[in-house]
Amino acid sequence: MKNISQIFKGREHLMDLSPVEELINYTQELEGQVFEKKIEDNYDKEHMLKSMLQDILLSCRDMEETNQLAERYPGMYEKNDAESLVKNLKTYILDMNYKNNLGI
Repeated sequence: MKNISQIFKGREHLMDLSPVEELINYTQELEGQVFEKKIEDNYDKEHMLKSMLQDILLSCRDMEETNQLAERYPGMYEKNDAESLVKNLKTYILDMNYKNNLGI
């Protein structure tokens, strides 16, 4: 993408015209808004991915804790099935990807 100096190269005198100055200011304002939007979008996706990782880690820790309790007290707790955990994890990731348009 060309910047303003490249566009007016050799015709710098046109930049002094009032309507052109207005257009240049407006263009610079829009560029700033686009840049801010990109930063905001990246932050939102980063926040969503961090939240997902925290959920996954919490789920893994819960599974480990439940399995330890099942080993100590077999009658009171059941061991978690790793296959169902992986299946649920995959479903969770795909669902979050779809809902938040993460592009995974």
